[in-house]
Amino acid sequence: MKKPVPQKAIEWKDGRRIKHARSGRPSRVPSQYQGGHFSWDKYLKETGASAAPAHCFRQGATPPVNEFKAGMKLEAQDPRNTTSTCIATVVGLTGSRLRLRLDGSDNKNDFWRLVDSSEIQPIGNCEKNTGMLQPPLGFRLNASSWPMFLLKTLNGAEMAPARIFHKK
Repeated sequence: MKKPVPQKAIEWKDGRRIKHARSGRPSRVPSQYQGGHFSWDKYLKETGASAAPAHCFRQGATPPVNEFKAGMKLEAQDPRNTTSTCIATVVGLTGSRLRLRLDGSDNKNDFWRLVDSSEIQPIGNCEKNTGMLQPPLGFRLNASSWPMFLLKTLNGAEMAPARIFHKK
């Protein structure tokens, strides 16, 4: 039997409604965010915090160019079984991020990778390095149908060209 979820308490302060999270702490949106503008300098001053130094970040100041398009096929490491390389389809794009779906899997296991991730490669990379493409964990069909599924999936598909992958 499920435990009932505690309701959030509501209190009024300075004429504003404040909801309390399950932790009991207020969870109202601070006034500095309500106008849609955020100032790091103001935030750091108000919280008494300091900014993390630049050496803490691996990314460059300029995000990598994303030339991928929805529908392109590539090879990707299965995030639930990192020893397997699978065929994936680009199903979404946001900035320098790719939303990927392993072919033969459903949308419940979609995952995101940066365009310069070493976990994505052009089609043929696995074979070139004497590896074998594997069905994703939870492959929808019978495992014996994988070779035919692979042929049908790649036949006529748009492969992501090697030139758009970033070398690390």
